Amino acid sequence: MIKRATSLLKGRGGYNFSVTFFPPAVFILLMMLTPAAFCAAWEPIGPEGGNFIFSMTNPADANEVTAIMTSPSPSNVYRSTDAGASWSRIGEIPDYYINDVSAFDFSTLYAISSSSSYRSTDGGISWTTTPLPPSAGWAYNICVDPADSSKVYASGYASDYYNYPYTYSMVFFKSTDGGLSWSASSFFTFDYFYPYDMAISKSNPDVIYIVGNKEVRVDYYYIYCGALFKSTDGGESWTDISDSVLAGNSDYFYFVAVDPTNADRVYVGGSYFYRSIRTGRGLDVFWERSPTGLYAYAIDIDPVDPSRIYVAGYENVSVSTDYGQTWTTRYGSVQNSAQHIEIAPADPSRVYVSSYAGLFSSADSGATWKTAHEGIYASSISALAAASSRLVIQNGGNLMSCNNQDNVWQYVVTPESCGSVCDILLNPENPDKVLILEDYG
Repeated sequence: MIKRATSLLKGRGGYNFSVTFFPPAVFILLMMLTPAAFCAAWEPIGPEGGNFIFSMTNPADANEVTAIMTSPSPSNVYRSTDAGASWSRIGEIPDYYINDVSAFDFSTLYAISSSSSYRSTDGGISWTTTPLPPSAGWAYNICVDPADSSKVYASGYASDYYNYPYTYSMVFFKSTDGGLSWSASSFFTFDYFYPYDMAISKSNPDVIYIVGNKEVRVDYYYIYCGALFKSTDGGESWTDISDSVLAGNSDYFYFVAVDPTNADRVYVGGSYFYRSIRTGRGLDVFWERSPTGLYAYAIDIDPVDPSRIYVAGYENVSVSTDYGQTWTTRYGSVQNSAQHIEIAPADPSRVYVSSYAGLFSSADSGATWKTAHEGIYASSISALAAASSRLVIQNGGNLMSCNNQDNVWQYVVTPESCGSVCDILLNPENPDKVLILEDYG
């Protein structure tokens, strides 16, 4: 966030002294003046937004929204009672970076970092901390049993960095006492593995899925592709069903979801969208892939009409009304990469998308979108340049420009990049000429 100072030194030229040195009394007085004596206050001029990782609405009131963001540290919890038009900060999760959040209801929430879990029973106002088993690995995703808030699960990975060639394994964390204690078990071994999402069946909570990306060696070369694991006994045992999806090399998986009314209807996506179908006399399961790439990072299923599905990717949201067979994509509907989608149970036409740049909402089932983070100034700014009439910043992976007269921020077309921007320069005689410096690449 950018702030601007407003001077308190009123008058045509401030305070003028005719002496060439300060008498002792004047000197002492100046030493006692606080910075506020010279600057009345810092006023925020934007940009609004920040790194939102999660949102949820009150099942009884679609206008009441809780949102969690990871910047600035610690992770802050906000509450809105007017569908995102205004916000109040209600709490914070005592961790510098939260990887994922899951909610049992509007009061009971769980969050996970790489080495700790967090629980709130008052809607995110206060949190209790529990460390994960030491040396078990690192956790990245969390979900709570939809029927029993005492059962909480997390997925992660462990790596052997001390013996070459390095190996990775999937780690499953489990708590049966509401996150007060955890057990951890490792499954499978890969040349590389990273988990991106997990989902639990609402109609059969013993069924759990974990997706991620893995690297395996085949003969003399490596294949990097999606990984899909399934448990039918609450995480006690797991089966690698990646091959059943028939994903190809560089076909990545970023999300998984289970139809709330049918445990056999599962969706997996990333580079493409896959849906499971039972067919034949034996009702065998096979996976149908979307004919074109979708490249999405988050998914949610309408709790009232499960044929309606939302997936969000980089600056777009796609909607399907036929269980994922066909899609309508709204490009430019959100900013930056999506991280989470929330459909309001009390009003399924209202949808929220959390992204690295902010929180975005739709009140018409995804037809139109608008920002919903007004008044929240938590953007991560890594570079800045100013000229007489223009301000340019690097904000969360995007370049943004502001006219100094009206404080209106706009996204700037960012050049094809191979590194992150660490400095910006503006031509003082022509602010439209911008130079950027990358820190690597």
